[in-house]
Amino acid sequence: MTVRGPLLPIALLPIALVSSALVSSALPAAADAASAGEPVVIAGVAEVVDAGTLAVDGVTLRLAGLVAPGPRQKCLDGNLPWLCGAAARQHLAKLVGDRPVRCETVTAGVARCRAGDLDLAAAMIRDGWAVAGRDGEAYRPLEAEAREARRGLWEKAP
Repeated sequence: MTVRGPLLPIALLPIALVSSALVSSALPAAADAASAGEPVVIAGVAEVVDAGTLAVDGVTLRLAGLVAPGPRQKCLDGNLPWLCGAAARQHLAKLVGDRPVRCETVTAGVARCRAGDLDLAAAMIRDGWAVAGRDGEAYRPLEAEAREARRGLWEKAP
């Protein structure tokens, strides 16, 4: 059976509902504190979801201050596409390594994360695998430095 058009979202609805319930029940106190504007510390072993997202202690967190390419995003090297999203994810995994990660929430689902003393968002931007987001004004000089040095995503940029 082939599912097409508007049926696909309906077919995925049960998965979305279960996923939503699991995420919202994972840390209700942390979610309440984060929504109240209080920072919450989440620490532990991190799984790299994509170039800008970690799962730490069962909680999915987007790295604050950056915008990274999506998992399937392609960039161009001249006219040749390459999987820059996968390369950026791989770089974040290398930065995290097997070290525990400590994240402090900024808003619900968004956090500043460190692996040891390393600010992960700053490192991703400095190494050219992400750009400073609207909430990452302090990272703009690192982005300019990466562009100038043609690191990461900028290596093959025109």
